Amino acid sequence: MQQEEELSPDELTALLSSYMPEIPGYRVLRRIGKGGMSQVYLGVQESLDRQVAIKVMSPAALTDEISKQRFEHEARTIAKLEHPCIVGIHEVGRTRQGLLYYVLPYLAKGHLGQRDFTHDEERAIEVLRSLLSALEYAHARGIVHRDVKAENVLFDNADRPLLTDFGIALSKRDSTRITTAGLAVGSGGYMAPEQARGEVVDGRADLYSVGVLAFELLTGKLPFQAADPLALALMHAQDPVPRLPPEKKHWQPFIDRAMAKSPDNRYRNAQQMLGALNQIATGKRSEPLVDPEKVRGLFERWWKPLAGSLVAAGLAAIAMAWLMGHEPADPAPSNDFFTVEDATPVAGAADSPVDATTAPTEPAPVPEAPVGSPATPSPFANVQASVAVATLDYDPTRPGARELSAARRQIDRQRLSLPAGDNAMESLRAARQVAPREPALYRLSDEVIAYYSTRVVAAVQAADDGAARENYDRAKPFAAEMDRLQGKPWMQMREQLPPLLLARLEKGLEQLDAEAVAAAKLLAAALEIEPASLEPAWSKSVELPKAGDALPDTAAAMVLVRTPRAGAAGLGAMRSEVTRAEYAAFASATGRPAARCRNRLAPISLKKRSWDDPGFNQSGNHPVACVSYDDAQAYARWLSQRSGQTYRLPTLSEWSPLAGYRGSGNACRDGRIDCGSEGTVSASQGPLSPLGLAGLRGNVREWTSNCTRGCQRRLAAGVGWRDTAQRSNPGQSNDFDADTGFDDIGFRLVREVAAEELGQR
Repeated sequence: MQQEEELSPDELTALLSSYMPEIPGYRVLRRIGKGGMSQVYLGVQESLDRQVAIKVMSPAALTDEISKQRFEHEARTIAKLEHPCIVGIHEVGRTRQGLLYYVLPYLAKGHLGQRDFTHDEERAIEVLRSLLSALEYAHARGIVHRDVKAENVLFDNADRPLLTDFGIALSKRDSTRITTAGLAVGSGGYMAPEQARGEVVDGRADLYSVGVLAFELLTGKLPFQAADPLALALMHAQDPVPRLPPEKKHWQPFIDRAMAKSPDNRYRNAQQMLGALNQIATGKRSEPLVDPEKVRGLFERWWKPLAGSLVAAGLAAIAMAWLMGHEPADPAPSNDFFTVEDATPVAGAADSPVDATTAPTEPAPVPEAPVGSPATPSPFANVQASVAVATLDYDPTRPGARELSAARRQIDRQRLSLPAGDNAMESLRAARQVAPREPALYRLSDEVIAYYSTRVVAAVQAADDGAARENYDRAKPFAAEMDRLQGKPWMQMREQLPPLLLARLEKGLEQLDAEAVAAAKLLAAALEIEPASLEPAWSKSVELPKAGDALPDTAAAMVLVRTPRAGAAGLGAMRSEVTRAEYAAFASATGRPAARCRNRLAPISLKKRSWDDPGFNQSGNHPVACVSYDDAQAYARWLSQRSGQTYRLPTLSEWSPLAGYRGSGNACRDGRIDCGSEGTVSASQGPLSPLGLAGLRGNVREWTSNCTRGCQRRLAAGVGWRDTAQRSNPGQSNDFDADTGFDDIGFRLVREVAAEELGQR
């Protein structure tokens, strides 16, 4: 029987609508979201026993192999993005039916669209900073998100905003699409005009979406709204950016530039946009003294009459001066290099009334040019000079002022330790060299330490030990070098960590989770927490059997193959397949009739077979064959009733790791397969696995609980005595009729093992 072929898009769509997808290594619980291109499911990663979000792409979105391969390539590229404000990708793959999926962390605290920041500008700025930091990181690596919106900003357990759904992101180096030709990818309410037109976009399209999101955060609504997608796209392309309420007008220049119709008029990159955001946060951008909209309206209405009046007044003044016949003035000295003249003599005269009691100063006479001689033009007549004054935000005469000013800007941009050559830690170290007693040095250093200290505490609370170590290792040397180990942020973190680690130790002891206890102790050592502060839990330990130890079952010989951890039960498995003698006792006790049996390699055969006469010689200690999936299930129920334990068939994800060990390289030596002999051997014969299990590399294939095609067919895994050395793949599985037995398929049972059953403190 061959492995199942991939289904057509229509068949896959029908399949998705009828039942939960089967994702290898994951237990799918329920659907939690649906979009135009995908469906999202809540699942559990069985190897780590953690909740995840599984996004399964719609079959209609990726209809051919080229688009599927391109999607997988892009997804793997996005999976390499490692940034604290970007939701990572755990895994990318395909189901056996050909459905494309990728696995993400499950963030249960909702998305940005479910929160109201209209009265909390400080929190809105924090969110926008995080998004711009994430986009700056992605854009620098050639990735454009293309669907920045409120629903794609999720919050983790520490209430930090993270950007997700890079699933339709596109590399700048690849202009091809992973969607149907002509389809503009993104969400209409946030989409840049060039993106709606289907043009090739760059990072500035994402900055436009951030501008839309900023407008939404400030006002609680999108800047443009329409029921028709085409009308909405036209509004983004043609309509002016709406005005903010008066109390938010200091944001208007930021929004106007972010949402400029042309990409060339927007911020050049996320870093520049972040700088403008920081100016708003620090209050450096003041409101204009005159409303520019009113000035623009008045100018458009009155500029022509005003210009005509000024021209007429100027001509009249020139004529009066000519008729009054002033004496010529002395010519300017010939050695003058240049002369500065009043740029607006007529307007100044008209606007300044003369006091009648004060004698006006006699103006210098203007020299008359000789008759018939043209006036000599000045060689500098067309020269225009301007002076640009740049105001420094620090006193250049103070030692360390330049370095501290740079550190302030870098902290605002969250450039604390990276990139090299432009981060706050380096600037503060340089400032310490020249101004070690500057008060601002301590204050800014504490801000950097507080950032990392907060992340250490949050990581310990979230049991993200790797992140806790990483942030601690960055902060500790810096705090020591800046002499801030006694500073408030560092001391607060040191006070918060012992209770958190003590709680983890006590929880691990209570749940008899030896791995959790060991991990908590390792983390405490890495964070330099004194063991005395974690007593009495520190001195206690959990003693549990290890994988491979025998279990005290009386109904069957069982081996512990997975220890309990993190509150999840362990797993025990039969040391070998159910034997013919054991199955005979069941058949005798229940009177269950023998199922029809077939030769797996010869579907049509006149020879009748059954479990007690499989067509080859067997003894009672051989694994039973010619039993159907239904027979195996019935045996598990019967054994459970007799023993008081709950036995069952393993899932494929439970069975596969048991057989996934490294063999000798000689398939005929590792297990009973087709190497010149026929039939089975003793169930306990042959090399054992590292956990002490027999028969995983031969003798008979084994039924699992997984199903296909509406569960009319069930999967059998591994290899049996009919498999040749060339086709001996221990990890293979194929589907078969659930009510039919085969002469090289048997089964073994597993059961869950609770921590309370095993260990003692």
